Amino acid sequence: MGRRGPKPEPAAIKEKKGSSRRPIGSDPAADATSSTPSRVEAPSWLKKEGMDVWTRLAPRLTAMNLLSQTDAETFARYCRNFARWLKMQKVLDDEGETYESESVSGGKLKRAHPAYLIADRLERQLIAAEACFGLNPAERQRIFAARAAGGGTTPDLFTPNKAPEAATTAPAPTKPTSARKSAVGYLQ
Repeated sequence: MGRRGPKPEPAAIKEKKGSSRRPIGSDPAADATSSTPSRVEAPSWLKKEGMDVWTRLAPRLTAMNLLSQTDAETFARYCRNFARWLKMQKVLDDEGETYESESVSGGKLKRAHPAYLIADRLERQLIAAEACFGLNPAERQRIFAARAAGGGTTPDLFTPNKAPEAATTAPAPTKPTSARKSAVGYLQ
């Protein structure tokens, strides 16, 4: 299911409209952290064409704090699919998007080239992945806006949150006084 509300506008359009908010295109999380982001290593299974995409995009995404080592496998899959999409586009440029075949009755049929179908499927996957990594202007602005609303801190999945003090002194659960005879009784 999609997000609610209108789709975010790219930074260039917001800049032309003007705004009283923070400067467009600036990342509040990058301002809040003084240390430089670490280098993210590509997985060993990524081949040459995908590695070319990785070396072009990964440093930029790491600098914007949109890519971390935790995301390396997912981003490598994006790079591999992008390299495959480029390969399919080259095939389509060379051979065209359709080919002719004969039907059983002897007529000629125009069919979509298999590379066209593969490229179309890859493009749909790439569009979904681009939204996750902020690889289009509108999604990047949405990510930066979410960071700004959260105070510039991004929660860490692997660091447990500190429990509130009241939760540590909660009373132990009490045993039911009457014996339950049905499964429904246990749910109440």
